[in-house]
Amino acid sequence: MQFNRANPGGQAFNAAQDALYDNVQGALRGKTHLIQLYTDTPEDAPQLMDLNHPDGTPIMCIVNNQNSCVLKLNVPNGMYTLGQTWGKDSGILEPGKKCCYMNYKRIAVMISKNTIRYRMPVTHIPTKDNVRVTMDIGINFHIGRPELMAGKDNREDVKKFFYNFGPNRLEELLSEEVDEEIRSFTKNIKVSRVRDIKTELTSAMREQLHAKF
Repeated sequence: MQFNRANPGGQAFNAAQDALYDNVQGALRGKTHLIQLYTDTPEDAPQLMDLNHPDGTPIMCIVNNQNSCVLKLNVPNGMYTLGQTWGKDSGILEPGKKCCYMNYKRIAVMISKNTIRYRMPVTHIPTKDNVRVTMDIGINFHIGRPELMAGKDNREDVKKFFYNFGPNRLEELLSEEVDEEIRSFTKNIKVSRVRDIKTELTSAMREQLHAKF
């Protein structure tokens, strides 16, 4: 987190004064990009997701069209696997071997069950006393974890994510909501308190994100 006095004369703000570096905490981490991967073989998806990817953090793996019948199909554990029949959603497939998987059936996508760490720096945030600060924000979220969802139907959560969101849209919405919430919260806080508001800010932002997502 870094502080800079706003220009009282109203002149253009000098970006060099608000570099992403703080003498106490060091450089800010870069923004996380949520990505999707592709595979021809469903069994390979968990290993692909665990690899380090320079383009971002993978949260789902799309399975390319299967044009032929498969005698045995192995649905791996550790991921949500959405199936389709004649192009229509057929729900979440249970892990294990499937026999005689005809070509009118297919695995559409495999979605991570892991907790995802999303990071984004929010820069040039004005405080109540007109001081510019930069915050390094990190959010942990999950898709369809039933033990953490207070009775929600995790199957619907997973399907809504795939058919209505996807990684790019989710990243866009998360970024907008976090930026708006941070700026709205911080404008009512004096700079002397900024380093001490972690608990308040965390609670407020979590409630807002829960309500919207």
